[in-house]
Amino acid sequence: MSRVACFVFRKATEDATCNTYYAPRTTNIQPHRWLYLCLSLLLAWSFSGCNSLSFGQTPTPDLSAAEIINRSSRAMLAAKTLHFTIDLTGALDYIDRPPTTALKHVEGDLLRPDKVRGLVKVSSLGLVSEIGLISIAGQSYVTNPLNQRWQVLPPEWGWYFDPRLPFDEQYGIPAVAPTIPMRKVGVEQVEDRFHYHLEGVAQGEQITWWTAGLIASGDVPIGVWIDTETFLIHRVHLIELSSDPERPTEWDIQFSDFDQPLEIEAPPLSN
Repeated sequence: MSRVACFVFRKATEDATCNTYYAPRTTNIQPHRWLYLCLSLLLAWSFSGCNSLSFGQTPTPDLSAAEIINRSSRAMLAAKTLHFTIDLTGALDYIDRPPTTALKHVEGDLLRPDKVRGLVKVSSLGLVSEIGLISIAGQSYVTNPLNQRWQVLPPEWGWYFDPRLPFDEQYGIPAVAPTIPMRKVGVEQVEDRFHYHLEGVAQGEQITWWTAGLIASGDVPIGVWIDTETFLIHRVHLIELSSDPERPTEWDIQFSDFDQPLEIEAPPLSN
């Protein structure tokens, strides 16, 4: 073993034999040379394509809000499948007239071109219930809130939240978002991904399909979070100012699981 090898590779406890026959502390290799060598090897390793040194997703720079939202519209319309959640907080938003049934939460999946399934949570007279929804090529099915059995949507149904509407190719979120004036707030990291944060004020008439008709007029402040690499929308936040000046209804719409394998079939119907 050379003196240099003994110096570099000896254990922390120092091998007694090595120390007896060599003088590692008198080696002429200076510490700064070892530091230079280590840094050189580290840089060479990082440039060789090793992913372990990657610092993750890098935002696309210098894009205007209009360009971001236009790219996002194309990306969202190209997605074949996605998962979505809709949560309402603040003042109650009723889906029937006279107002007795308030929408609380919707969760489901979209399979283009014409299939949607979802679970709708509503509150009526203080009682919370869940109703399953499936829509296939315009045919809608619901679960009976009394026995939870599937049935074709009856004509006399007093209310219905159509989960297809927020994704409509003409009036849904991807189609209408580019028509809303927005500004770029900045880039934010959400769940290990970078997102463009855009803000603007929409008119209720513009986004009525986003909320299945529950918002129909007035100014609606809107926030949108768009992935900086895929340009897919991950979150939309709406404030329904006309609902209650002091405690307005807020809509939080989130999207995930884009282009994942998905099947939506007609449910078994009860006799």
